[in-house]
Amino acid sequence: MAEQEQDSKPTRNFKKNQLTLWLSIGFAVTVIMSLPSVMLILFGLLPTFVAYVVDKTPQKNAAFCVGGINICGVLPYLIDLWIGENSMDEAIKTLTDVFALVVMYGAAAFGWMLFQSLPPIVGAFITVLAQSRVSSLRSIQRKLIEEWGDGVALSQETLQSRVSSYEQIEESSQTSTTQDFQTKSHSNDIDSLVSENKISPQGKSPAEPA
Repeated sequence: MAEQEQDSKPTRNFKKNQLTLWLSIGFAVTVIMSLPSVMLILFGLLPTFVAYVVDKTPQKNAAFCVGGINICGVLPYLIDLWIGENSMDEAIKTLTDVFALVVMYGAAAFGWMLFQSLPPIVGAFITVLAQSRVSSLRSIQRKLIEEWGDGVALSQETLQSRVSSYEQIEESSQTSTTQDFQTKSHSNDIDSLVSENKISPQGKSPAEPA
């Protein structure tokens, strides 16, 4: 197993390095062929990059939530850049437009607001659903108790403790029964000896004088 893990680590590192290399090459080609688009995307998606850095969770939910809406704010201006004059002057003009920046960063702020406000709302909704489910299960439990008795309402631990106590009582009863049987068999042996006149009730044999 250790050898397999050691062999898999270089493979994972190689794949990761290869992916990084291809991404770097793709980014360089994109910069060369469409530098205005890259410039607009980098400055327009700054809140998404910040959310990715700030979010320390492995799932990166903040980055996905902010990035999805941030892209919606950047995409119209990116399409206008592609349709119109795809030049640095046009990209700089878009980035210096206050209304365009408000739309891009306002969309990112809306994404942050959703990320901060939706989890408590969803948690409260799930809590309400769980409480309604508990109340319905309790009503079903009451019906079962009315039909089958209180035994169906016991927990698993209580049932196990009762079963163990019943087993102990059964073992003790079996032990007492065995002891009573041994005592009875011993008394029967003594009675049989007395009846055969092998010993007298006072512990003397019949050959001994009184």
